[in-house]
Formats: sequence, C-alpha cells, structure tokens
Amino acid sequence: MTYPHILACSLLLISIAAAQDSTREYEVASIRFVGNETLRDDVLLGVMQTRQTPAAIWKFLYKISEKLGDKPEYFDPLLFDGDYQRLKTFYHDQGFFLSKIDTSVHFDVKAKAVELMFRIDEGPRYVIDTIRYVGFEHLPSILLEEIEAAPVVKTGDPFVMEQVVAERSRIVTAFYNNGFVDVRMDSVVAHRYDATKSITLIFAFTRGNRFVFGPITVLQDTTVRERVKDGVILRHLDFKQGDFYSEAKRIESERNLNRLGIFEASRVEPIVVAKSDTLLDIPMSVFVRPRPFQELVPEIGINDENNAFNIQIGLGYNNRNFYGGARNFSTRLRLQVQSIQDVDFSRVFGGTGLRDSSLLGSAELSIRLIQPYFINNKTTFTPSLSYLLEKKTPGYYNPILIGRLGVASQLARYTTGSIEWNLERVAFEIVDPAARVPAPDSLERDRRPQFNSIITFTMQRDKRNDIFNPSAGFVHSGSIEEAGLLPSAFGGLFGSKLPYSTYYKLSGFLQWYWDPSGHREVIWALRVRGGIAELYGNSPAPVPITRRFFAGGSGSIRGWKARELGALPDRSEGGTALFEGNLEARWNPLKDAGKFAFIEFNRLSFVFFYDIGNVWTEVKRVRTSEFAMAAGVGFRYDTVAGPVRIDLGFRVYDPAAPRDHQWITQKRFFGETLANIVPHIGIGHAF
Repeated sequence: MTYPHILACSLLLISIAAAQDSTREYEVASIRFVGNETLRDDVLLGVMQTRQTPAAIWKFLYKISEKLGDKPEYFDPLLFDGDYQRLKTFYHDQGFFLSKIDTSVHFDVKAKAVELMFRIDEGPRYVIDTIRYVGFEHLPSILLEEIEAAPVVKTGDPFVMEQVVAERSRIVTAFYNNGFVDVRMDSVVAHRYDATKSITLIFAFTRGNRFVFGPITVLQDTTVRERVKDGVILRHLDFKQGDFYSEAKRIESERNLNRLGIFEASRVEPIVVAKSDTLLDIPMSVFVRPRPFQELVPEIGINDENNAFNIQIGLGYNNRNFYGGARNFSTRLRLQVQSIQDVDFSRVFGGTGLRDSSLLGSAELSIRLIQPYFINNKTTFTPSLSYLLEKKTPGYYNPILIGRLGVASQLARYTTGSIEWNLERVAFEIVDPAARVPAPDSLERDRRPQFNSIITFTMQRDKRNDIFNPSAGFVHSGSIEEAGLLPSAFGGLFGSKLPYSTYYKLSGFLQWYWDPSGHREVIWALRVRGGIAELYGNSPAPVPITRRFFAGGSGSIRGWKARELGALPDRSEGGTALFEGNLEARWNPLKDAGKFAFIEFNRLSFVFFYDIGNVWTEVKRVRTSEFAMAAGVGFRYDTVAGPVRIDLGFRVYDPAAPRDHQWITQKRFFGETLANIVPHIGIGHAF
C-alpha cells in the first residue's frame, strides 16, 4: 500500500471514529522504525514532531498537576504527514538520495491507541569524490594554510548536508579572521552522479577587500570612580592598529580583559563608519567598567574539599589594582570544619574541646599577588605565602607553611599550562592524647617534620560546553611533579636541617560528557583518575603526607567516607598509587515541569552512579581484587553557584571485608547494605 492510500485510510478511520464518539482520541502507543541500518532510531525520532505517549505513571502525575508529570501524546494526521516529509528530507540531507520510506498505521479502537511504523529502504549512500574551490586565487599563504588545515568535509566522506554547511561557515570565518570582512559566499553546488553514487562539491567565493584594525579608542564608564590606565587595557588586546582585521582576535581580546577580574563589563567592538573602497581600516572601541578596586569580603559557606562536607567561615581582603597594572593582591583567613555530620558535640562541649578526634578541620592564613601580564597577555605570575593548620583523624594535626611561585599561561583556546615551585614545611603533631599510641616504624618515619622543594608542571585541555552543567565535551589534565632535585644540589641555600623527600609524581584525570538524546534528558559523565608517586635516590624522607593520594568521599568512591578507603595499614596516612573510575547518569525527568511553590522542578535532577577504585602504598601492590566498588543515587538542585548535591552511596564490593561479606549479594539488604549507606553533601557535580 502506498503512502497516500495509507494516509487516506488513516483520515477515514479517524473520521469514522469521531463520528461515532466525538470525544474519542488516539494516543501514540509506539513509534517503530524498520530497515534503518545506518541511522539510529533516536536520531530519526529527533527529526519527528510526533511523540510517543508517556508511561502511565507520568500521565497519572500529570492529572494531579501539570507540573509533576507529562501530558498524553495524541495522534495528529497532519503532524504525521509532516514527519513523513521531514524524514524524507533528512535522509536526502544524509546522502541517501534514493531512499524510500513507507508507513504503517494501526488503530486499536478498544485501547484508543495507535501504533506507528516507518518501513525504510535506505538505499546507497552517496560519497564526496571531488571538492573544488572558486575564488581562492592569489590568497595570502597564511589564509590558505588555515583553510586547508582542518576541513570539515573531505573526499571519500559520505555526503552530509550539515557538514557541508559547517564547511562553508568555517571557510567564511577563516576569511573574516584574515581581514576579508567583505567576503561573499556566491554558491555551494553539489553535482550528483547516480551512475557512480558520488558527489562533486563546488564552493564559490568573492573575497572583496582586505581590512586592517584602525585607531583604537578606550572608553571607561564615567559612572564609576575607579580608572585603569589605558596602556594596561591596550596591552591585553590581541591586536594593534595596522594588523589585519580578525574577528577571532577581537573576541579573544574581550576574554583577556574579562580574565583580569578587574572589570564588571568589557566590550571590544568595531566602530561603524561609512563604507569606502579606499578606506580599508576599521576603527575599534574598547569599553570597560571597572569594579571597586578594594573590598573586604566576609565568607560563609559550604564546600566539598578533600571529598568531604565542610562548613567554612572566613574573611578576605582584595585589592584588584595593587600599585596599578591590574595586579590583584589578596589575603584570606579561613576556618573550616570537615564532616560536621560526624562530630560528637557531646564530647566536644563535654571536656575534650578542640582536641576531640571527631572534630576535623583546618585554619588557613594566606597572602597572594597575581601579576596579570608576565611576558605576554596570556601569562600570569603568582607568588603566594600561606600557613595551614590541618586537624586530621586519628587525633593529629599538620602545621604546614607553604611558599609558592607559579606561572600559568593560556596556551590555546581550550588549553592551559602552568608551572609551580613550592617550598613546604610540613610537621606532624599529636593533639588528642587518646591517639598517642605506639606506631609502626614506617608511620613514625612518615610523621617526622619535612622541608620540601616541589616543582609541578600541569597541562589541561577543557572543551566542556558548560562549566557547571556540561552535557558535551571533555576535560583532560595531567601533572608531573618532582621534589628533591634542588635541595640535593643546593641544600645549604635552603637554610634548613630538616629532612626532605626526593620523589617524582605523575597524576591526571580524563573526563567526558555526552547527551545521546540532544535534549539534556539523560546526560552521561565518565571520569578516570589515577596517579603514582615514587621515591628515587636515597631519599632522606618519604613522600610528604600533603602530596599523597587518598580515596573515599563525595568526589571519590562514594560508598566510603572521606579518606576512609585504602589498601593501607593506616588509611589516614594516604598512599602513593591511586586508580579511580566514576560513571554517572544524570537524569532530568522534570525539565519541563515548571514551578511549584518555591521549588523549580526544572532545576531538580537525579543521578545514578557507579564508582570503582582504591589507593595503595605502592604501585607494585596494586591488585584488581582490591578494587572497591560502590553505587548509589543522588539528587541535584541547580543554583547560580552550581548544583547542590546529595549522594547516597552503598558498597557493592568491599575488598577489606571478610571474604564471605565482600559482595553486596553476600550481605543482608536491610540490616547491612541499607543500614550502612553513606550520605554525601556538596556543591557542584562530583566531577
């Protein structure tokens, strides 16, 4: 049966049903595709406007409140006809010029439902065998190299209209970024050859005149008192008068100014002037609105540093234009209580006070200066000094004095690099008398004071589409750390008789995000993290505790509390080998549910997670049988500072448990698994 006949029958059946019962409507019970070998069902559903009706539970909630559930989806013949045409066009745009689509519509009068089926014969897919460019004669070599560097379409690729359009846009952008702002796209022609099932693409351009940046005018908001010197602003632009005009350089210059942190707003724009064939420069305007240079900032909040729930209070002072030049000087005093849900307040207030082993936290005093222009406008230089007092379990604290010199640079649009030199004095002090018990010789050696010189190189590439709630892209980061080389060579210059550690450390993480539906309904997130630290030479001291790896907590393996996991004699001491993997499914079923009272349901989402990993004393002691596993469910509520999250984790496999109680299947569900669920609270996603 042909499509027109099927559509006519469908309309006839609906007319008959409507005549018998004017209130009868048919829900779309199912939408099926048969014969689509290349294009997936979810891709084809994304092209259509007809939707399958939701499950009964969502329709029931919808009856209670439109904000809680999803409305039923009813069959619309006209919409269905449009979907047929959309699918035909989509297959054509994917290179299937000979594809055939037939439809089948089955009405269940009793259930008031309709089942839809598309029978597809995709046919051959046409391939691009030739690409020609018209108007590229006598172009500057730098522009030709940019155009040829990363083409979106290449010979041998299947024809995809979306990619052809993207290639056109890429070439036009390349012209724009090399001064040809009057470039005109004359045509994109695709010649189809049915005999060979191939395509010849012809891109035709008229390039026009080549323009340069003209005079640059700096304008500062007159409603604010603060002023930044024009020279400081101009040196953070990626262009100067006389350079060939580039839209990319204009946009990047705005980013440079925003990264300074001294401006509330900044804009870099061309000044519109009368067009002329002889005047080929484009005057530019730079508008900025400076922030108040000095501020005193009280701090109170929560965070999940060290993979634990922390409450923090503090006081900070900022000077955003310290001695001019947009230098940022800041000093901070912060007090932090960690894992407050585990604090035994009856003991704390009953006599043990701050010495109590359940009370964990830190106090930090820091001073930092950021020099924003160091060598070039993409590089910053940051010296800092901080004193940190960390109180950890079981009843000890680490006084840590850190002097740091750091250089960070924006190496490319998505890539940053940094190098840091740290001088750290780390001590170990018993604060809880109950914790003063004999320790193994290895731990006593770990607890001796150290004075270390540590150099760290870090590279990171971040292509997430959103910092707080990414649905696509990735983050890759790697670090190389070395300690001991400088004191070994110039020990006397450091003026300390304390032992130091000689070690190297490799660490990094890989994170990916993807949204299969394209509608942010279910977003998948995957992270792999690991590292090793190894002593070399005749190291006078072990790897300092501040540089070791720890596992467990809200950003780690969530079936354990912070620093509670480890194939180690004493988990509080950390290890020198780490591997972790985390997988999350971030589900937002209420993204179109609207608002109820003060709760915005579109901000609420659920997370299902699975974590695996552990930390070991040495890399040679890593055993797959010691990989701990955890799973659980979480809740997220989006705020301007990122999502607030609550995760409930349980142990799927506990390598430290007795052999007959390691797996979740070997435990009582209510008495053990549910009773030992570990809650985690934090700000922002776990990764």
